[in-house]
Amino acid sequence: MESAPLTHKRHKQMTSPPFVIEKPVHGGFGLSHDTDGTALLIEGVLPGETVQATLSEKRKTLKQGVVTQILNPSPQRILPPCPLYKKCGGCDFQHMTYPCQLQVKEEVLKDLLRMTGHPLLHQAADTLLSPLLPSPGQFHYRQRIRLQVDGQQVVGFHGRRSHNCVAVSNCLLARPEINDCLQELLAHPSCHRLRPHMEGLEILFNPERSDLILLFHFQRRPRPGDENNARNLVRELRGVAGIFFTGEGFALSGPYSDAPSEDAATLSFTLPPLPPYTDKPLVLSWETGGFCQVNLEQNITLITTTLDSCKPKKGDSILDLFCGMGNFSIPLAERAESVLGIEGQGSAIRSARKNSSQAGQTNTEFKKRPIHQACEELLQDGRKFDSIVVDPPRQGVPGLARNLSLLCRNRLVYISCNPVTLCRDLSELLEQGFSLTGLQPMDMFPQTHHIETVALLEKA
Repeated sequence: MESAPLTHKRHKQMTSPPFVIEKPVHGGFGLSHDTDGTALLIEGVLPGETVQATLSEKRKTLKQGVVTQILNPSPQRILPPCPLYKKCGGCDFQHMTYPCQLQVKEEVLKDLLRMTGHPLLHQAADTLLSPLLPSPGQFHYRQRIRLQVDGQQVVGFHGRRSHNCVAVSNCLLARPEINDCLQELLAHPSCHRLRPHMEGLEILFNPERSDLILLFHFQRRPRPGDENNARNLVRELRGVAGIFFTGEGFALSGPYSDAPSEDAATLSFTLPPLPPYTDKPLVLSWETGGFCQVNLEQNITLITTTLDSCKPKKGDSILDLFCGMGNFSIPLAERAESVLGIEGQGSAIRSARKNSSQAGQTNTEFKKRPIHQACEELLQDGRKFDSIVVDPPRQGVPGLARNLSLLCRNRLVYISCNPVTLCRDLSELLEQGFSLTGLQPMDMFPQTHHIETVALLEKA
């Protein structure tokens, strides 16, 4: 097997002797060692394989590289189904079977827990970590994609270790409706006229209406001609309900269409009944440009797992930090006494309030605040909560462990999309009086190295 060599302007390139891949490590790499003991992180490999690689020396104790030849392939190795696999900077696990992807992710999470040096986390890797929950779909699961537009007006995803785009007209992770739209869009003259002013574009599938919204990231404010081109695209592209423009220095504008509806800026999905927490379906909506999990089928598993961990009951007060549009708040409020959701994005708070109102709830409150500031204010007000749900971005919640401990009476449910910051934060939370009682990883992003984990902590 051949692979494009890793390039780096300041790093010397060298072809290496054979290496045995010892184990998988975070970031989609396999770990090996050079003859002098230097650690090697190699892309595109599987544990147990013997490979040759093109290396790029980064520092004395670590080298990074890309496999160039598989001398002893793993039985779990497969031919990547995407023709752009070696070029695109997106999927990095397509060279392994799906059961192998799940196993590798479990091993990576176990290894990170052990590497923290915290004895309780080392123990948790062997005693608390549940098997990783597979995704209902391995391909075509994304309800949203964002493509870049580079200086040569190529529309696609960034290449590996590059700011240049790899042209994409079909993504195996995107829903078929998105791919159909993308192909029509790229061929349309109105798109050609808009492309020189784009930095990127998003295609959003609306599950509730089974239509699409386009979001163009523009380098300048849209002009009347741009708006006319957008309306023309809506008229002529199948399934497109509206087009929006966004960019640095100007507010989101749109939707542009001949007859925009009042809810054209909103996307929605229906959460099915989840007994015993709720016996009715719940409609969860978010605004264009807002956040929702891209794997909607697995998101239902995530919500169910969070509810099972939180165990809401009548009389409970719950704090939901980074609440977004109410992905957890709304189903939690069906059973709890009260739910306070806090989020830094204004559009998400508007959506959460709307979703709660549509569900007929009167026991919720949603506030727009920076999370660390909000926790300080809650402590100053003497507030405490029976349970806390935290769903932070990739950087986690550094420096928040003490305040979370002071605010929490019983349970803390931490939903992580980055196992490195999860392990760091768990170490800090354990030092603040929490006990770790559950770890449930799940595969939110098949074909990639990313890992979603639900951690349950309880106060002694």
